[in-house]
Amino acid sequence: MCAFKSSLKRLLATGLVAFCGVVYSTSVLAVGTPANTDINNSATVGYKVGGVPQTTVPSNTTSFVVDQVVDLTVAEADGGDTVVGAGQLDAVARFTVTNTGNATQDFSLSVADLVSGSDVFGNTDTIDADALTIFVDANDNDVYDAGVDLAGFIDALAADDTVSVFVLGDIPSPAAAGAAANIELTATAHKTGTAGVLDPPETETGIDDDPATVQIVFSNNTGSDQDSYRVGLATLGVVKASDVISDPVAGVSTAALAIPGAIVEYEVTITNTGILEATEVVITDDIQTDLTFVTGAYAGATDVEIVVGGAPAVYCIAELTADSNGDGCFRDAAGDSLTVSIPVSGTYPTGLTVGTTAPDNEVIIRFRVSIN
Repeated sequence: MCAFKSSLKRLLATGLVAFCGVVYSTSVLAVGTPANTDINNSATVGYKVGGVPQTTVPSNTTSFVVDQVVDLTVAEADGGDTVVGAGQLDAVARFTVTNTGNATQDFSLSVADLVSGSDVFGNTDTIDADALTIFVDANDNDVYDAGVDLAGFIDALAADDTVSVFVLGDIPSPAAAGAAANIELTATAHKTGTAGVLDPPETETGIDDDPATVQIVFSNNTGSDQDSYRVGLATLGVVKASDVISDPVAGVSTAALAIPGAIVEYEVTITNTGILEATEVVITDDIQTDLTFVTGAYAGATDVEIVVGGAPAVYCIAELTADSNGDGCFRDAAGDSLTVSIPVSGTYPTGLTVGTTAPDNEVIIRFRVSIN
């Protein structure tokens, strides 16, 4: 409670009273209030004279506008190295830029190839990435789309909004597995105004507050983060096995033996224990002159069975001379060599999936021959 002095009666008689409390018309501002927001604030005073409530007395309204805070965050987007192949062109590293200020900003972007030291993932820089270029995600899908993502700067990024930024680089060849090219992306805040144009760099204004003017203060006008192009390999292993399906004596039986006239099934198993996808995989199998390729041995009178991981088997026809039906299988003119390309007619993903634990990192190819 207020402590009144001995002249209280005189003050009451003249209609004056000491302030016991102030009632504000607005709440405490929350962090993130947009710049240039008008804040209007007033107070009222209530009092009594001779125990009788009197009409409240309003104060004037005081006004100011919220000033602008410039702040941003740059971050490597995928939580680890960007694994690449030696000699790969336009390898894509993804970053994000977040406008953590309270007003829309443009941002300029630059990228540097680091020449020494380690990046945020502990990779020592041993090679250099060439032809580094920057593209901003245009359709907000977080995936680099050539011919769609064209801008090299961020135009009018709203407060609290985030956009992906892609850095493309060429990886030298040769380059050993584990070699790293470390890069650093930097973003700098600019003014915003003209659409499609990078406006001038943002500048701070005076330190003395002007309630009627939006003033600009830098919390952080430049941000950066690092990534590493790390060279990996696709490591393929191939194992071939055979199984006698039938013979002229025992017929189709587990007791069938490899005698003339027997049917033998070959099984070729390919696995990828590397960290990169192997693409355009082609298997060639030379069939000895003591053997004859068996046609029509599988479902639908097809010649070769292919299984990728746990996916259903697919089949192709190994026609002579060339792959005229485009299913990925054919034999040479003499029928002495079988070629199988992966994938077959787009039935399953291109190449062999990364990693040893992936469900489709193994390809099995089966075909049959007869013993002459």
